[in-house]
Amino acid sequence: MSEHTQVQAEDIQRLENVLTDTVPAVTRRDLIGKAALGAAGIGVLGALGPIPAALASPSGGIGALVDAAVTAEALAVTYLTGLVENASKIGIPANLVPVLKAANAAEYDHYRTLRSLGAKPLTTKFWAPNSFFASSKDVFATIEYAETQFVNAYLIAITTFAKAGKTSLARYAGEILGTEAEHRALARFAQGKLPNNVGFESYRIHSIGGIVAALEHAGVGFGKKGKGAGAFYEFKRPPASALTAIESNKPA
Repeated sequence: MSEHTQVQAEDIQRLENVLTDTVPAVTRRDLIGKAALGAAGIGVLGALGPIPAALASPSGGIGALVDAAVTAEALAVTYLTGLVENASKIGIPANLVPVLKAANAAEYDHYRTLRSLGAKPLTTKFWAPNSFFASSKDVFATIEYAETQFVNAYLIAITTFAKAGKTSLARYAGEILGTEAEHRALARFAQGKLPNNVGFESYRIHSIGGIVAALEHAGVGFGKKGKGAGAFYEFKRPPASALTAIESNKPA
């Protein structure tokens, strides 16, 4: 077996391993078949090394994961900025506004890091139901639900990156996951719930498509109208007034 053939075979096996947890079987077989016919490796994330072209497909894999992740971070920044700017009108207690600003700063750090790695938002226009802003109770219940999905999403990412041998990406995802779990705990605390209520994080959803579906079920719309009465909100760089200083602004 030539060196080129051996490398190609290893790439196909790696692709199959990565897609197992992230792509439906039919699509997975199609992608693997295309890769076997000669899909070339591409450097999607620069210095982190070449990634098989099929992994960058919108159907699943590393390219899809990082693009979905940066889209979710854009959604989080858009929502949190809106909460901070309308805190008094919504009725959010003054002592919780700095908590929201810190969460917003963290999500914006995540967004900027993912963009620096080559991630591109799938949309910067989001539909949010009016119920997301109805009261302080609704706000923190929404944050708890969303952060639960984000934690699950980064578990998907860690699994995929680890199987692809992208250890730095897997660690980055773990570092972000820890922060998202902090946000969920604080949202639970704001509702009067026990903050630290799990021994292990939930890994109920095994595909990014499933995460999107869970958010859409709650009423979120990605570039289109979601469920219920609401409005579109466009992602933009958050103003300094919607942020506060936090530490560890880049992955280790």
